[in-house]
Amino acid sequence: MRIMGENRWISDLHWVREGQQSRSQKTQAALLDAAEELFGKQGIDATSVADIAADAGCSVGAVYHHFKDKQTLLYALVERMVKESNAMAETALDPARWHGAKLTDMFFGFLEFSLTEGRVHTKFKSALLEIARQDPAISEQLQELASSKSLINLFLTRKHEIGHEQPELALQMVLDQFGALLRNRLGESPYEMNTKASTDSVFIKETVRSARAYLEVIGE
Repeated sequence: MRIMGENRWISDLHWVREGQQSRSQKTQAALLDAAEELFGKQGIDATSVADIAADAGCSVGAVYHHFKDKQTLLYALVERMVKESNAMAETALDPARWHGAKLTDMFFGFLEFSLTEGRVHTKFKSALLEIARQDPAISEQLQELASSKSLINLFLTRKHEIGHEQPELALQMVLDQFGALLRNRLGESPYEMNTKASTDSVFIKETVRSARAYLEVIGE
């Protein structure tokens, strides 16, 4: 099996933050960037409008010019997060991208990309968790965003490679395990697993090996 390195299936994938054109759009983007960082770092309640303005290099008046209040800014931030996540998912989960890939290739790609992006966007995820704690409606929206249904559907295009008698259930089990292992490795779990000290390459290789054995992957 291959180990972590340049992965041709995901080498061009990256998180894209839409470029802003007008001065007004740039100011809004700066305020949302500041809010995302501060909400993730110190929490929503502890972050004031003045904090956000200072971090963005704007006046408090500029904040209220673009957003009615902090709650409105919060909703705008969630809307941007959802938009960006959906755009990334649409690109990453396009079956055409994975033409010629085997199920194992997909697992390697998923794990490598998740580790890389997870380390880059720690503030994003921290802000996301903080926002979910504040509002049940937003929490529900973000739960839908985090759904693995599209990922399972992509993996099921390689159903013929799975020997397990219940492929969909087995894939859900694998993704749940991937998620738990990734959260632990990225420091998002309250306890540490014994395998955390291994290198990323070993972690990915052994995680995929475990999934292959459980799914009874055929033809590799």
